[in-house]
Amino acid sequence: MIIRFTTCTQPAPETGRKVAIVGSGPAGIAAASQLRCLGHKVSVFDRLPEPGGMLLFAIPEFRIPKANVRESIKAVAQMGVDFYNETEAGRNLKIDELLGDYHAVLISTGTWKGKKLNVPGEDKRYVYNALDWIFHFMSYKLGYVKTEPPELRGRVGVVGAGLTAVDVAELAVHEYGAKPVLIYRRPMSVAPAKHMLKHLEELGVEFLENVVPVEVLGGNKIESLRLVRVKPTTSRTAKTEIIPGSEFEIELDSLVVAVGLDPTPPPGLREMGAEINPNGSIKIDENYMTTVKGLFAAGDVAHGPSNIGLAMRSGRLAAQKISEWLGKNK
Repeated sequence: MIIRFTTCTQPAPETGRKVAIVGSGPAGIAAASQLRCLGHKVSVFDRLPEPGGMLLFAIPEFRIPKANVRESIKAVAQMGVDFYNETEAGRNLKIDELLGDYHAVLISTGTWKGKKLNVPGEDKRYVYNALDWIFHFMSYKLGYVKTEPPELRGRVGVVGAGLTAVDVAELAVHEYGAKPVLIYRRPMSVAPAKHMLKHLEELGVEFLENVVPVEVLGGNKIESLRLVRVKPTTSRTAKTEIIPGSEFEIELDSLVVAVGLDPTPPPGLREMGAEINPNGSIKIDENYMTTVKGLFAAGDVAHGPSNIGLAMRSGRLAAQKISEWLGKNK
């Protein structure tokens, strides 16, 4: 997949307006590029050691070449966008102070919290959250941490059938020669990453569909996973129904949980008056503005988990709305 953020050859004349963006993933950088094209001064802040967000730190090289991501970000920087790395809201960055220093602030901090199974035994050794594991893996590959991630060898259970689950399964095969088992609570025919399952099958990945984990078994480390069968559904939104008496166990050497992500808005937004939706996302109106004047949000932190294209689109639309608002509030 090729990533391109820039949408113009050169910026419009300077407007004298300044916008801060918190989060340098797909939505944040797309918004930064768009706002700069419209002539605004843009500063992008991010907690990670370089901009790119999940494009660099949560997606393998074979899925998105990192050289392409870096070149595209470099093009945005050459337009005049300033990037500030290792700057984290709540640690060495305060959103309320940004609102005082900039004419508008856009939050695009994404979904950096992996959901849990919430079953007994999930805290045993060799049970990993998929996002945490792949972030460690990519940080090591990019040279930002010296310790290697935990190895995924032997029979590796991967719970979930989305893009992250698929990536972890493929990495387990390529990097460690593992024998992954993809475990999904619905038919594989409705899996989010169903278009990639044939490739995994060719790699030797097993599939277990219409099953739900109910307990991680073993001593202080995982030895097996207890599952229960559910009635097949025809969509990803239908409620699953457990089949009584259908429990069984499979032996595993490790387990990776990839059952979804939660939005991660910066701390302190509620205290500022920004409303947070029940699912943890930031509440915005049709103009991408939060309940705080001048504070906007875009991407997955506002809409929930999506994909790269949708996140970039959200960032660009938010940038347009911010520019319109700045024009009316001089």
